[in-house]
Amino acid sequence: MCARVNSETHVSGVGIRLLLWVYRHCGQRVCRFLVACVLAFSYPFLRKARVASARFRRQWSEFTGRKSRGGFTHLRTFAYTLADRLACRAGLFDMERVRVCTPAAYEELTRLYRQGCGVFCITSHLGCFDMLRVLFDCTRQDMPGEIHVFMDTTATQAFARQQLRFGGRGLETFVHAVQDLGPGLSMQMAQKVEQGAMVVMAGDRIWRDDKKANYVFPFLGRDACFPRGCFRWAASLGCPVYSFCLAENGGLYDLHVECLSPEGEEKAEPLARRFAHLLQTLCSTYPSNWFNFYNFWI
Repeated sequence: MCARVNSETHVSGVGIRLLLWVYRHCGQRVCRFLVACVLAFSYPFLRKARVASARFRRQWSEFTGRKSRGGFTHLRTFAYTLADRLACRAGLFDMERVRVCTPAAYEELTRLYRQGCGVFCITSHLGCFDMLRVLFDCTRQDMPGEIHVFMDTTATQAFARQQLRFGGRGLETFVHAVQDLGPGLSMQMAQKVEQGAMVVMAGDRIWRDDKKANYVFPFLGRDACFPRGCFRWAASLGCPVYSFCLAENGGLYDLHVECLSPEGEEKAEPLARRFAHLLQTLCSTYPSNWFNFYNFWI
């Protein structure tokens, strides 16, 4: 979720209640029609989001040599995933709509989690991450493993409060603010991983502008920053490191899981470089799912 979009979007409990009622009784297609109508009305007022979308689409087109879809399509995909995200948390989303594009890696990750093997998962702002939390929570099946998610809670507080009202309370138990991550919490998470927990963190959002705190890699033809802390932490835990992405594709969702480090014995920089390359590949394939609505490039 993006702070810049959130700042321009009023989160209405009545609107969410209506959206979920339509989703429950009329299905995803009718709900999406309603969402598209609301976006068409509000689109002229979303100036910052439109500017960020135009910046990304221009960079994507220069890199791929292909013409991008318009800004309305980009923000519409974002709105669609928000609706499906709410439906997923409320138990209304049909998980059969998720297509596993990398079955071998997905089955291996699921097997590790069910067997109580600690895993570090690196996600991104490409696609709908919150639905992945629900998907993996459904695979728990009373296993001892926990899912600990680190995210920028200041950017999503309003939307998260509404989600709590309409479902998914159990999933909020292990959500941590990335701003609170320090030596004490890091040691606690290391113990959790030894006990079979899954730790999840975004690898494409920097938290400080300090050059020493970030790696710089080429991304879609220009230099971009990736947080050192995320990859150093992943490398230090000594557990398998995976990346996953769930991208909307015509009402269905494509799930991509990749193993970045099978044994966890990996230096941080090559791990980060591998992730950046993978993210670039996915972004080239699913440009409308790029929800980093801020200035990503240097």
